[in-house]
Amino acid sequence: DTVYIGTADNLVFALDATTGEKAWPIPFETGHSIWGQPAYHDGMLFVTSMDRSIHALDAESGEELWQTNFAGAIAAGPVLNEDLIYVSDFDSQIHALDIHSGEEQWAAPASNWVWGAPAYADGVVYYADVEGNVFAVDATTGAALWQTKSPGAVQTSPVVEGDKVYVASEGESSEVPAGALRAFSVEDGRELWTTIAPAPLFTTPVVVDEAVVVALQSESAMLIAYDLNTGGQLWTIAPPDEE
Repeated sequence: DTVYIGTADNLVFALDATTGEKAWPIPFETGHSIWGQPAYHDGMLFVTSMDRSIHALDAESGEELWQTNFAGAIAAGPVLNEDLIYVSDFDSQIHALDIHSGEEQWAAPASNWVWGAPAYADGVVYYADVEGNVFAVDATTGAALWQTKSPGAVQTSPVVEGDKVYVASEGESSEVPAGALRAFSVEDGRELWTTIAPAPLFTTPVVVDEAVVVALQSESAMLIAYDLNTGGQLWTIAPPDEE
Protein backbone atom coordinates (compact mmCIF):
# COMPACT_ATOMS: atom_id res chain seq x y z
CA ASP A 1 0.00 0.00 0.00
CA THR A 2 3.02 2.29 -0.23
CA VAL A 3 4.91 3.82 -3.15
CA TYR A 4 8.63 4.49 -2.68
CA ILE A 5 10.34 7.06 -4.89
CA GLY A 6 13.99 8.04 -5.21
CA THR A 7 14.76 11.45 -6.73
CA ALA A 8 17.62 13.14 -8.53
CA ASP A 9 17.87 15.65 -5.68
CA ASN A 10 18.96 12.92 -3.24
CA LEU A 11 15.64 12.15 -1.50
CA VAL A 12 13.57 9.02 -0.87
CA PHE A 13 9.83 9.51 -0.36
CA ALA A 14 7.21 7.06 0.90
CA LEU A 15 3.66 7.85 -0.26
CA ASP A 16 0.32 6.27 0.50
CA ALA A 17 -0.55 4.40 -2.70
CA THR A 18 -4.23 5.41 -2.52
CA THR A 19 -4.07 9.04 -1.47
CA GLY A 20 -0.52 10.11 -2.34
CA GLU A 21 -0.06 11.49 1.18
CA LYS A 22 3.39 11.23 2.73
CA ALA A 23 3.84 8.03 4.76
CA TRP A 24 7.08 9.21 6.40
CA PRO A 25 7.27 12.49 8.36
CA ILE A 26 10.35 13.53 6.39
CA PRO A 27 12.05 11.97 3.34
CA PHE A 28 15.31 10.07 3.72
CA GLU A 29 18.28 11.91 2.25
CA THR A 30 21.29 10.34 0.55
CA GLY A 31 24.57 12.03 -0.32
CA HIS A 32 23.91 12.30 -4.06
CA SER A 33 21.33 11.62 -6.77
CA ILE A 34 19.27 8.44 -6.85
CA TRP A 35 19.03 7.06 -10.40
CA GLY A 36 18.00 3.46 -9.71
CA GLN A 37 14.64 2.14 -8.57
CA PRO A 38 14.47 1.26 -4.84
CA ALA A 39 13.84 -2.40 -3.99
CA TYR A 40 11.57 -3.75 -1.23
CA HIS A 41 11.90 -6.98 0.72
CA ASP A 42 10.27 -8.12 3.97
CA GLY A 43 9.77 -4.69 5.54
CA MET A 44 13.07 -3.27 4.30
CA LEU A 45 13.75 -0.80 1.50
CA PHE A 46 17.08 -0.79 -0.34
CA VAL A 47 18.24 2.37 -2.11
CA THR A 48 21.37 2.75 -4.23
CA SER A 49 22.80 6.19 -4.88
CA MET A 50 25.39 8.05 -6.86
CA ASP A 51 26.88 8.77 -3.41
CA ARG A 52 28.65 5.39 -3.85
CA SER A 53 26.45 3.72 -1.25
CA ILE A 54 23.52 1.43 -0.73
CA HIS A 55 21.18 2.34 2.11
CA ALA A 56 18.88 -0.12 3.87
CA LEU A 57 15.83 1.56 5.39
CA ASP A 58 12.97 0.49 7.60
CA ALA A 59 10.17 0.62 5.03
CA GLU A 60 7.57 1.76 7.57
CA SER A 61 9.50 4.55 9.28
CA GLY A 62 12.26 5.50 6.81
CA GLU A 63 14.91 4.97 9.48
CA GLU A 64 18.30 3.84 8.15
CA LEU A 65 19.22 0.32 9.26
CA TRP A 66 22.63 0.07 7.60
CA GLN A 67 24.76 1.62 4.88
CA THR A 68 27.49 0.04 2.78
CA ASN A 69 29.96 2.17 0.82
CA PHE A 70 31.73 1.33 -2.44
CA ALA A 71 34.54 2.77 -4.53
CA GLY A 72 32.30 3.82 -7.42
CA ALA A 73 28.94 5.49 -8.00
CA ILE A 74 25.86 3.31 -8.50
CA ALA A 75 23.50 4.18 -11.36
CA ALA A 76 21.10 1.21 -11.16
CA GLY A 77 18.85 -0.17 -8.47
CA PRO A 78 19.72 -3.29 -6.46
CA VAL A 79 18.52 -6.81 -7.25
CA LEU A 80 17.50 -9.20 -4.45
CA ASN A 81 17.04 -12.83 -3.70
CA GLU A 82 16.08 -14.21 -0.27
CA ASP A 83 19.54 -13.81 1.27
CA LEU A 84 21.68 -11.51 -0.86
CA ILE A 85 21.55 -8.10 -2.53
CA TYR A 86 23.38 -7.64 -5.83
CA VAL A 87 24.72 -4.18 -6.69
CA SER A 88 26.38 -3.01 -9.91
CA ASP A 89 29.06 -0.36 -9.56
CA PHE A 90 31.19 2.07 -11.48
CA ASP A 91 34.17 0.42 -9.76
CA SER A 92 33.89 -2.27 -12.49
CA GLN A 93 32.47 -4.92 -10.19
CA ILE A 94 29.28 -6.60 -9.04
CA HIS A 95 28.90 -6.84 -5.26
CA ALA A 96 26.83 -9.31 -3.27
CA LEU A 97 25.80 -8.20 0.23
CA ASP A 98 24.10 -9.88 3.15
CA ILE A 99 20.52 -8.63 3.11
CA HIS A 100 20.35 -8.10 6.89
CA SER A 101 23.76 -6.58 7.65
CA GLY A 102 25.03 -5.14 4.38
CA GLU A 103 28.27 -7.08 4.80
CA GLU A 104 29.89 -7.95 1.47
CA GLN A 105 29.87 -11.67 0.69
CA TRP A 106 31.71 -11.53 -2.63
CA ALA A 107 32.62 -9.25 -5.54
CA ALA A 108 32.93 -10.30 -9.19
CA PRO A 109 34.92 -8.28 -11.74
CA ALA A 110 33.98 -6.62 -15.01
CA SER A 111 36.27 -4.90 -17.53
CA ASN A 112 34.77 -1.43 -17.04
CA TRP A 113 31.81 0.35 -15.44
CA VAL A 114 28.73 -1.76 -14.80
CA TRP A 115 25.95 0.72 -15.51
CA GLY A 116 22.78 -1.39 -15.60
CA ALA A 117 21.45 -3.53 -12.79
CA PRO A 118 22.39 -7.21 -12.75
CA ALA A 119 19.78 -9.91 -13.38
CA TYR A 120 19.23 -12.89 -11.08
CA ALA A 121 17.71 -16.20 -12.21
CA ASP A 122 18.02 -19.82 -11.04
CA GLY A 123 21.12 -19.32 -8.93
CA VAL A 124 23.01 -17.23 -11.52
CA VAL A 125 23.73 -13.49 -11.71
CA TYR A 126 24.11 -11.92 -15.16
CA TYR A 127 25.61 -8.48 -15.83
CA ALA A 128 27.27 -6.45 -18.59
CA ASP A 129 29.70 -3.53 -18.73
CA VAL A 130 30.17 -0.45 -20.89
CA GLU A 131 32.71 -2.27 -23.07
CA GLY A 132 30.01 -4.76 -24.11
CA ASN A 133 31.30 -7.67 -22.04
CA VAL A 134 28.58 -9.95 -20.66
CA PHE A 135 29.19 -12.12 -17.59
CA ALA A 136 27.46 -14.94 -15.73
CA VAL A 137 28.55 -15.82 -12.18
CA ASP A 138 27.35 -18.15 -9.45
CA ALA A 139 24.87 -16.20 -7.31
CA THR A 140 26.12 -17.71 -4.03
CA THR A 141 29.89 -17.55 -4.52
CA GLY A 142 30.51 -15.11 -7.37
CA ALA A 143 32.51 -17.77 -9.23
CA ALA A 144 32.70 -17.11 -12.98
CA LEU A 145 30.54 -19.35 -15.17
CA TRP A 146 31.06 -17.76 -18.59
CA GLN A 147 31.89 -14.51 -20.36
CA THR A 148 30.91 -13.30 -23.83
CA LYS A 149 30.49 -10.09 -25.85
CA SER A 150 27.69 -7.84 -27.08
CA PRO A 151 28.15 -5.17 -29.79
CA GLY A 152 28.95 -1.77 -28.28
CA ALA A 153 28.53 -0.34 -24.79
CA VAL A 154 25.84 -1.77 -22.51
CA GLN A 155 23.99 0.59 -20.18
CA THR A 156 20.99 -1.72 -19.77
CA SER A 157 20.23 -4.74 -17.60
CA PRO A 158 20.23 -8.27 -18.99
CA VAL A 159 16.81 -9.93 -19.20
CA VAL A 160 16.48 -13.66 -18.54
CA GLU A 161 13.57 -15.60 -20.00
CA GLY A 162 13.63 -19.40 -20.07
CA ASP A 163 16.93 -20.67 -21.45
CA LYS A 164 17.99 -17.32 -22.93
CA VAL A 165 19.45 -14.06 -21.67
CA TYR A 166 18.86 -10.93 -23.77
CA VAL A 167 21.23 -7.92 -23.80
CA ALA A 168 20.49 -4.58 -25.45
CA SER A 169 23.45 -2.39 -26.37
CA GLU A 170 24.47 0.73 -28.26
CA GLY A 171 25.89 -1.15 -31.24
CA GLU A 172 29.34 -0.73 -32.76
CA SER A 173 28.84 1.69 -35.65
CA SER A 174 29.99 5.27 -35.09
CA GLU A 175 29.11 6.52 -38.58
CA VAL A 176 25.55 5.18 -38.68
CA PRO A 177 24.23 4.94 -35.10
CA ALA A 178 22.45 1.65 -34.54
CA GLY A 179 21.64 -0.51 -31.55
CA ALA A 180 21.90 -4.24 -31.10
CA LEU A 181 19.84 -6.87 -29.31
CA ARG A 182 21.62 -10.16 -28.75
CA ALA A 183 20.37 -13.43 -27.27
CA PHE A 184 22.69 -15.83 -25.44
CA SER A 185 22.28 -19.30 -24.00
CA VAL A 186 22.04 -19.14 -20.19
CA GLU A 187 23.96 -22.41 -20.05
CA ASP A 188 27.23 -21.39 -21.66
CA GLY A 189 26.90 -17.85 -23.07
CA ARG A 190 26.74 -19.10 -26.64
CA GLU A 191 25.32 -16.48 -29.04
CA LEU A 192 21.92 -17.57 -30.37
CA TRP A 193 21.00 -14.56 -32.50
CA THR A 194 21.66 -10.87 -32.99
CA THR A 195 19.41 -8.24 -34.50
CA ILE A 196 20.28 -4.63 -35.32
CA ALA A 197 17.94 -1.81 -34.24
CA PRO A 198 17.78 1.55 -36.06
CA ALA A 199 19.12 3.46 -33.02
CA PRO A 200 21.29 2.78 -29.95
CA LEU A 201 19.46 0.98 -27.13
CA PHE A 202 19.72 2.65 -23.72
CA THR A 203 16.77 1.04 -21.92
CA THR A 204 16.30 -2.50 -20.66
CA PRO A 205 14.13 -4.73 -22.89
CA VAL A 206 10.78 -6.08 -21.69
CA VAL A 207 9.48 -9.58 -22.41
CA VAL A 208 5.80 -9.71 -23.38
CA ASP A 209 4.35 -13.10 -24.31
CA GLU A 210 6.60 -14.43 -27.09
CA ALA A 211 8.29 -11.11 -27.83
CA VAL A 212 11.17 -9.08 -26.43
CA VAL A 213 10.38 -5.38 -26.81
CA VAL A 214 12.89 -2.54 -26.97
CA ALA A 215 12.32 1.21 -26.72
CA LEU A 216 14.43 3.59 -28.76
CA GLN A 217 14.65 7.10 -30.18
CA SER A 218 14.45 6.85 -33.96
CA GLU A 219 12.56 8.50 -36.79
CA SER A 220 11.32 5.06 -37.81
CA ALA A 221 10.38 3.49 -34.46
CA MET A 222 9.67 4.10 -30.79
CA LEU A 223 9.07 0.44 -29.92
CA ILE A 224 10.13 -2.71 -31.74
CA ALA A 225 9.15 -6.27 -30.81
CA TYR A 226 11.39 -9.19 -31.75
CA ASP A 227 10.66 -12.91 -31.63
CA LEU A 228 12.17 -14.46 -28.49
CA ASN A 229 13.54 -17.48 -30.32
CA THR A 230 14.70 -16.09 -33.66
CA GLY A 231 15.18 -12.34 -33.26
CA GLY A 232 12.86 -11.72 -36.19
CA GLN A 233 10.95 -8.45 -36.08
CA LEU A 234 7.28 -8.91 -35.13
CA TRP A 235 5.94 -5.36 -35.03
CA THR A 236 6.92 -1.70 -34.77
CA ILE A 237 5.31 1.38 -33.28
CA ALA A 238 6.47 4.45 -35.17
CA PRO A 239 6.56 7.97 -33.73
CA PRO A 240 3.59 10.18 -34.59
CA ASP A 241 3.74 12.20 -37.77
CA GLU A 242 4.86 15.77 -37.34
CA GLU A 243 2.21 18.33 -38.18
